[in-house]
Amino acid sequence: MAKWQTSGLHALLLGAAAIAVMGAAVAGSQFRQVDIVVQGPKHKRHLSIWTFSHTVKGILHKAGVPANRHDVIEPSRIVTPGHPIIVRKAVPVMVLMDNRRMHVWTTRYNVQAVLSAAKIKMRPLDLVRPALNAKITSSTTVNVIQRWWVTKRIRQKIPFGVRHVPDPYLPQGRVMIHRSGQFGERVAVVRDLMQAGKVVKSQVIGMHEWHSPQWEIIYYGTAHPISRGTAVPQFSAAIPMVSTAYWPDPAWSSGYTATGVRAGYGIAAVDPAVIPLGTRLYIPGYGFAVAADVGGAIVGDRIDLCYDDAQQAVDWGVRDVTVYILSSY
Repeated sequence: MAKWQTSGLHALLLGAAAIAVMGAAVAGSQFRQVDIVVQGPKHKRHLSIWTFSHTVKGILHKAGVPANRHDVIEPSRIVTPGHPIIVRKAVPVMVLMDNRRMHVWTTRYNVQAVLSAAKIKMRPLDLVRPALNAKITSSTTVNVIQRWWVTKRIRQKIPFGVRHVPDPYLPQGRVMIHRSGQFGERVAVVRDLMQAGKVVKSQVIGMHEWHSPQWEIIYYGTAHPISRGTAVPQFSAAIPMVSTAYWPDPAWSSGYTATGVRAGYGIAAVDPAVIPLGTRLYIPGYGFAVAADVGGAIVGDRIDLCYDDAQQAVDWGVRDVTVYILSSY
């Protein structure tokens, strides 16, 4: 009798356990309502279905909601009773940057989120189109324009001025370059804003002058023409010399004398040991001149007179002249 009672009690306990397991199974597969929220870049959809399933994957499949590996789904596996399933749809966006193309998937629908997903950090000068807070769709293309400053130094010429000085020993209508002008030089510090390999803006942020320009000094004649019989101007010495004439042919001449002045009428080539360079002269038949040039064949008592025209030089030929050293120089 005791043995039967023990066995009967054991059977009752086993039956109760089986009923409990069956109840739990029924409770786990109960037919219930599940809410689904599908968020996209343009709209948000709300769905509600009745289902026995308790897995997110099964519920979404029954609801006809496609999902890919880029979407964000909460919860990810098991549905908690009373809580909706949130599906954030990922959209592909094209990003153009520095001649590169990148496809980026994002579930946050603005340009800033796209750049974050692409791990692109904007620098202060960079531009982005559309703007960072602009909304995006799957057809949006984000263009990142990188810009930066480049500093460089540029050498610049400084123009020289010209001064005209009256010369009482130079015939009227004649001019002579006493000193050639020289350009000055300065260094400009320039900052260029670069974009796509091109300069879009330049700023001069500094200027440093290396040397100043040198004025060009031009003498212009004020002396009245001297005719035959006119007295020779006051002079300190008279030197008999053999004279020739030349024309600075561009084919062989730079156009400048040994002293740096431009060759032309009123310039004479001399032997500096006889007549110092810079001496004012008067040559009958020629007029006033300045000893401002030298020549390999001009040695001793020789003088070479410059003309502006080749035929005039030929017409002068070779002559014996008296060269007067002007005392008022």
